[in-house]
Amino acid sequence: MSSERDDGDRRFERRTAILVTATTVLLALSVGGIVGTATAIDQVAILSPDRSQPEVAPGDTVEIDVTLQSRGGHGGEGVSNVTLVAQYNPEYLEITDVERGPWLEGNNTEIHAGAAVAHEQGTAVLEQRRVPAAGGATGNGTIATLTVRVAADAPTGTTTISFDHSDIDFTGDYPPYVQDESVTVAVDGGDEPLESFDHADPNDLALDPELAESNSAAGSNESDGKTAENGGEEPIPGFTPGSTLAAIAFAVVGLWAGRYDHRT
Repeated sequence: MSSERDDGDRRFERRTAILVTATTVLLALSVGGIVGTATAIDQVAILSPDRSQPEVAPGDTVEIDVTLQSRGGHGGEGVSNVTLVAQYNPEYLEITDVERGPWLEGNNTEIHAGAAVAHEQGTAVLEQRRVPAAGGATGNGTIATLTVRVAADAPTGTTTISFDHSDIDFTGDYPPYVQDESVTVAVDGGDEPLESFDHADPNDLALDPELAESNSAAGSNESDGKTAENGGEEPIPGFTPGSTLAAIAFAVVGLWAGRYDHRT
């Protein structure tokens, strides 16, 4: 009887040790997954148009607001510089004006901005930076407004304005992942894509100085409620997988302990 009790005690101790060790490891991995998710969410900046699918007619002129959404980066870092690059097919569209929005504004800082266009290359660029950076900006608001003219002879169909060469800097050392959404312009109700355009690298362009401007505007909290640090900040969608990972961890531990006990 004593031998049987000793064997049972040893099996119990082994199972307990397995449970404690495996649970610790799996929960550590679970926490790592949560931290990794939070870090990824923090390091994202999202550029999107207020009108993703405007319907136009040949010869029309439309305004498109481009919004920026970011919760900043590690340690409270904010956005310090934004270079918005809008690319389009110059056979069908023309960006005739680029104006900065209030997103980067804030107390104790100025916004230095300049815009330029290379229409034949179908590219417009708006550069903005905070001077001084003063911790950077976070939130959700308008970063720029584009005035777009549709060619008088534009055929029926869809053509895009993309922002995928845009660049955003944080006040820290690590840049964010920039996610962007294009504008799909539907001409005369068309739904078939028109011919695409082969754009040059924006860094290689000689930009037309006609649209160049140098804005030095003191940041204000009274702009229009769309300033990143003030107006309508919205959380970036994410998920917290803690409960799911914990449940998986305990299930795996139970199976592992049961199989080990069966072998002994």
